[in-house]
Amino acid sequence: MNGTERICAAIRRETPDRIPTFEWFIDGSVGKALTGFEDPLEVVECLDLDGINIRPDYSKHFIDAQVFEDEWGARRQLTGDSIPAVIAHPLADLTRHQEFSFPDPRADHRFATLRRAVERFGVRRAVVFNVRDGFSDLRDLLGYEEALMAPLAEPEACAGFLDRIVTYNLALAEHAVRTFGVRIIATTDDVAMATGPLFHPDVYRERILPSFRRAIRGFKALGCLVVKHCDGNVLPLLADWIEAGIDCLDPIDPGSGLTMAAMKAAYGGRIALKGNIDCVNTLCTGTPDEVRDAVRRCITDGGPAGLIVSSSNTIHRGVKPENYRAMLEALRTYGTLETTHQPT
Repeated sequence: MNGTERICAAIRRETPDRIPTFEWFIDGSVGKALTGFEDPLEVVECLDLDGINIRPDYSKHFIDAQVFEDEWGARRQLTGDSIPAVIAHPLADLTRHQEFSFPDPRADHRFATLRRAVERFGVRRAVVFNVRDGFSDLRDLLGYEEALMAPLAEPEACAGFLDRIVTYNLALAEHAVRTFGVRIIATTDDVAMATGPLFHPDVYRERILPSFRRAIRGFKALGCLVVKHCDGNVLPLLADWIEAGIDCLDPIDPGSGLTMAAMKAAYGGRIALKGNIDCVNTLCTGTPDEVRDAVRRCITDGGPAGLIVSSSNTIHRGVKPENYRAMLEALRTYGTLETTHQPT
């Protein structure tokens, strides 16, 4: 099987020839330490990962060496890690959101990295297109505190703006599918923390879930498999996400007390699971042997069908390169069709 076949099989809760892996991001310093390259495509090739996560491209106007403004009008500051921090938000008044113009979702440069990945990997590796399902765009454009208050303070305006956001992300996904043959969509909107959702579940279901449901069902209507990412304790919302149509959940967050064994027992018959090698503790401060043990437990608890092994979020700058290498080596040792069917 090739990488695309492995990841698609896992998302469909089937058993591939070996348990696949891909990451949302691999920090350039970690990639360079392991491969000599910082370019994500080179890193994925050298490490022989089964897939790569690609986000849309947005042009940047640098204000100074650390701060830039993107096409949305959001100002972001480089952090030294994969994701810059939003420090200024372009939408001051949610009730006037119709005056706010979105970037062109089909602009040619929006898909430059996606095009490069598809041309390089073909179907040898899964090219996962990473868009959003609502809240993260609301947060970045309006501000975190304002986005948390918006469903309660301005419910009609919030619903209208979320509808525009979903329409935009569906347009991105449609272009990626029609033009580049994308088969897997990932959404990386975080709406939970370690103790539970950012919103009361009733508020979420009434004010946020309709737009989420529309997004997921739109991705599915394009023929895509859908991976939903959200850190934290998502259990109060998970049944709604499954009903909306997600195929896979990431990352089974160990920091919120979720375990692969419990999640597999409760939800493994309905969705695939991705994760959950701890990138806060084990991959940062553990030993290679501890990483190998974590991978073995993850496979035992979550596999062999319907499992993608990865970090519990990203391979960020704090991850020890030798630990990520140990993770991949352990996956190749314990994650083959033969080893996953051996009695323990």
